[in-house]
Amino acid sequence: MNEEISLFGIFVPSILACSVLSYAAMVAIARLLRAVGAYQYIWHRSLFNLSMFVCILCATVLVLFQAQS
Repeated sequence: MNEEISLFGIFVPSILACSVLSYAAMVAIARLLRAVGAYQYIWHRSLFNLSMFVCILCATVLVLFQAQS
């Protein structure tokens, strides 16, 4: 996972692209959970959102970079 992505001539780490993708997925899932009313059963919303982001980020990295190993 040492690749870098060229973004308009600026090299950014590939983990940044995975983080942005994971954050967008986390926001979408959080909105869905809020609409369904699942947050009333969650004790600490911020910790839940952080752990959800970390899990989605790990899954994204594993899926995108597993084929390269």
